[in-house]
Amino acid sequence: MVRAPVPQELHDWIAIVVDENADGLLRYFRRRVNLPEDAADLLGLVLLALWESGTKVPSSDTDARMWCFGIARNVLREHYRSAAKRLALADELRDHLRVSPLHDNAADSVVEANMRAETARNAIKALNKRSRELVMLIHWDGFSIAEAARLLSINDSTARTRYARALQRLKRDLSEHPLHDEAAGARSQPSPATGAR
Repeated sequence: MVRAPVPQELHDWIAIVVDENADGLLRYFRRRVNLPEDAADLLGLVLLALWESGTKVPSSDTDARMWCFGIARNVLREHYRSAAKRLALADELRDHLRVSPLHDNAADSVVEANMRAETARNAIKALNKRSRELVMLIHWDGFSIAEAARLLSINDSTARTRYARALQRLKRDLSEHPLHDEAAGARSQPSPATGAR
C-alpha cells in the first residue's frame, strides 16, 4: 500500500518538532537504558512513529513535546518488556569492565564526581517506580510538575505530594551516604597549600 504524500506544511512542522525534541528524547532514553546504542535505537523508533503519525502531531510546541515524550514512554515500556534479560546481562558486563582511575588530583576529582553521580542515580533507582519516574521527568528531562503529572496521567496535587516525599527520601538517603560524610570532612580540612607546616 502506497502512503499519500505528507503535505509540505505538515512535513515542515514535523521537521521542526523533530529538531526541537530529538536531543531531549535521546537524553531521556540514555538515562533509562544501559547501552547508548539502545538509546539511539529507541529514539529512531520514536522518530519513525512521529513521521508516520502525520496529522496526529499536535500543532503547539508544548503539546508536540508532550506527545513525543508520551510515545517515548510507550517505546521504553516495550523495550523493557522485550529486553529485560539482555539489559541485566549488560549491567553485569558493565560492572566487570570498569577501569581503575589514574591517581592524580584531576583524575581523583573526576572519579569523585562520577561516584557522586552514581550515588545519586542509585538513590533515585531506590525510589518506588512511580516516584522515580516523576523525579526523572522533572530533574533530568526538564518537565514542570504539572507537565510530568500529565505525562504520567495523574493529577497535579498527587504529583506534588509524591514529588515532595521523593525529595525528602532522596535528601535523607544521600545525607546518610559515606560520600556525603567524606565531602563534609574534606570541606572542613585545610588545603595542602594553606594548612599547618
